[in-house]
Amino acid sequence: MDASALLWKQWHKQVKDLFGKMHGHQKKTVAFFVMGIVLSGTAVLQRMTERLSEHGISEAKMPSIERRLARFIANDHIVVEDVWKQFIAQVLPFWRDHKLRFVLDMTPFNDEATSIYVGLLVHARLLPVAWCTMAAKTKWQEGQWSIVERLLDAIIPYLGKAECTLIADRGLVGAPLVKICQARGWHYLLRVRKADTCRRKMGGAFCRTWSRFDTFIRKPTERWSGRAIVWQEEPIETNVSAYWDPAYEEAWLLISDLPAGRSRIAEYALRMRVEATFEDQKSRGWNLEASGIDSAGTPGSAVIGSVSGDVVGLSSGGILHASWRTSPF
Repeated sequence: MDASALLWKQWHKQVKDLFGKMHGHQKKTVAFFVMGIVLSGTAVLQRMTERLSEHGISEAKMPSIERRLARFIANDHIVVEDVWKQFIAQVLPFWRDHKLRFVLDMTPFNDEATSIYVGLLVHARLLPVAWCTMAAKTKWQEGQWSIVERLLDAIIPYLGKAECTLIADRGLVGAPLVKICQARGWHYLLRVRKADTCRRKMGGAFCRTWSRFDTFIRKPTERWSGRAIVWQEEPIETNVSAYWDPAYEEAWLLISDLPAGRSRIAEYALRMRVEATFEDQKSRGWNLEASGIDSAGTPGSAVIGSVSGDVVGLSSGGILHASWRTSPF
């Protein structure tokens, strides 16, 4: 039996097990779509169709295969939340009770929308596990921190007693996020702004006056680590790890409940995998921008983007980060 045909047979069976409540034809199309990405190395429908046909995965003619894939992307009857819950219920328990690092990030989807998402750091990529897409130009009906709580609470039931650390950049950082982590028993590792204020612990006591971070980390190679009270408006006592790497334009000013020092700097550096994940969707990787997946704006598009990304990432060592338009949580 051809290796691709054998892979298809086994993969189709796995998808049936993953999505027990999804309609049979939809399950087959999800498996079919991901198989096309694996074989072609891209998410462009025409190229996927060619490879699926060449390997005999389908006996249908290429125009028929392409129409089938396009119809699924445009399917507005798929309940993304239900499908996604089935998926993570099968995938996330693999890491149950382990030491895990999650990244919270927000990225523009287009001129009209912004995505807030939580991703699990796995090897050299980020595995998206929960997301929510919000309007970019109008006021959100749901508060930012309420969204973050909802995203975390959606994945926590599958993690058991895992020791979790949440990593976030300046755009999604504040005292409320620290409290959200504390309430859930999570560690936090957050980058603050240079204009944020703190009172450092010096000589066994906290300084009496507040100072900006950029007053004591002013040039490359400078570093400081220790205990401090940050955010004058809503004070939090925490550990600070500050370092200006000469390779970067700005200093990394980090706070965490974990011990301060070089290890926190190294841990935060793992967040850079987010950038590599973003690049995977472009021409360097799966070429999602030319696929039609991230422009369809439908539930079918969301399912294909998320499932393809997570499954292909887990199986091949690379991760596809789709720009979803629909919120599963």
